[in-house]
Amino acid sequence: MKLILLAAALLAVAPPAALAAHGAWSGSAAGPRLSVGKQSYPGPAISPPSPLPAGARLNQIAWRITLLSPPPPGLQIKLCSVSACIELDQLAGQRAAPLPFLPGETLRFIYAVEAYGQLRPPVQITRSQVTVNYQW
Repeated sequence: MKLILLAAALLAVAPPAALAAHGAWSGSAAGPRLSVGKQSYPGPAISPPSPLPAGARLNQIAWRITLLSPPPPGLQIKLCSVSACIELDQLAGQRAAPLPFLPGETLRFIYAVEAYGQLRPPVQITRSQVTVNYQW
């Protein structure tokens, strides 16, 4: 009986956000080889491994991109869903909500280099990783 009263008291004073469950999914893929400037190069689609709980809300997205060589001047990177993109200004970082994605959406990195003509040496994306944190 005391345990039930203690639990009821905690629920009464705990903020609703403290009671939310949290989850995350992560995925990665080898990226494309960028050989010509002023062109967009989409990477492979990255999807959650299983369906997310109903009512899941996006908290944060983190990313890490690994290149075979140093990044060239003018490298542009976007993280996109079917309906929206965000520009990434670093090879690794994180962004907190609000974001234009749903937590269970398939995501894709899109790369471009501002230079004209052949890229010498070509830019090889060896790994693109994204981690999505959510709550429900």
